[in-house]
Amino acid sequence: MRKANLIWLIILVVFLAGCAVGNKHAYHNVDANIAAAGTTKVAVATHDQRNYVKNGDKEPDFVGLQRGGFGNPFDITTVSGNALAQDFTEAICRSLASKGFHTTPVIVNYSETSYTVQADLKKAGANRLLLLTLNEWKSDTYTNTALIYNVNLEVFDENGNTIAQNSITGRDDLGGSVMNPPAHAKKVIPVAFKEKIESLLNYKDISEALE
Repeated sequence: MRKANLIWLIILVVFLAGCAVGNKHAYHNVDANIAAAGTTKVAVATHDQRNYVKNGDKEPDFVGLQRGGFGNPFDITTVSGNALAQDFTEAICRSLASKGFHTTPVIVNYSETSYTVQADLKKAGANRLLLLTLNEWKSDTYTNTALIYNVNLEVFDENGNTIAQNSITGRDDLGGSVMNPPAHAKKVIPVAFKEKIESLLNYKDISEALE
């Protein structure tokens, strides 16, 4: 019996190791349900300020970790191949556009300062400037999937004055799968992303600032 259990454990470890390599999560095709509606011109930027991206340890398309059979981590990246910040920006623009807003995506680099990012937003000539700052965002999957996040959203007027702000931070357990953790993670992460975007944008002060 012990021998059979050992064989099964070895098979499971090998299987998990194989599944852990080369995983990608979809952020680019998520549409959030936005409460606000209007025809305001909105410029949107996402500033990736994750420490491990800024110091060069991870690439801008890094979105999380998939652990192998012994818990060894492998990087997960975006399906689109774009930086995570770009996927955030495009998802927000698309979601706002579906409610009538005229959106302009402003793609910024993680190496820029907050001052230059705001200057880039102003150049878009919009009535509202929306800046999302990613202080932390990654998933971590072994058998269960966790989402760790620290995100700040600010809305400015055309002159760069702050109108509204909302932040979310936490570590959410998104459940898991013993047999196929990567498949479970690929399913639940886009759903969690959609919920976080809705939580940020549907905050009362943010909705009122956009309309």
